[in-house]
Amino acid sequence: MLVIRKTLMQSFFLVAMAVVAGLAVNALRPDGLPLAGAAPSAVTLPADKTDIALKDAVVLSLSKRAVFLDARTGFEFADGHIQGAVSVPVDDFERIFPGIEKDLAGKDAVIAYCDGEHCPLSGELAGKLAARGVKNVYVLKNGWTLWNNEGLPVEKGQ
Repeated sequence: MLVIRKTLMQSFFLVAMAVVAGLAVNALRPDGLPLAGAAPSAVTLPADKTDIALKDAVVLSLSKRAVFLDARTGFEFADGHIQGAVSVPVDDFERIFPGIEKDLAGKDAVIAYCDGEHCPLSGELAGKLAARGVKNVYVLKNGWTLWNNEGLPVEKGQ
């Protein structure tokens, strides 16, 4: 009985020391893990606007909470696009939408973009998505140029 009691005490001591060591290391780390609840998101998605700022789009991209839809032509998409984006030229929307609809559900944001300050394609695509019941649709104006000029992740090809 004494051996069991001694073993239990030693086990408890080892577990307690491991917990203390883990908390100490976490406290010393500059990016320590939160002990109770995560901090709220740094992104505030406006409920009354359809435009999204580049910084918010980047955060949502990095946290994989957004889907990017490229409204430009397939040729322009193949020449370069936001990493992970899906090509949805406005003229091909009716053909492409059924295949991507399930990928849009559950995302915090569906972000349409094209190129140029006055490019109407992303706005048209956002309108078509909203008409089909897609929630949280935003437009990243001049998206391709802004994203590319900042050196953010891009890729080529289909």
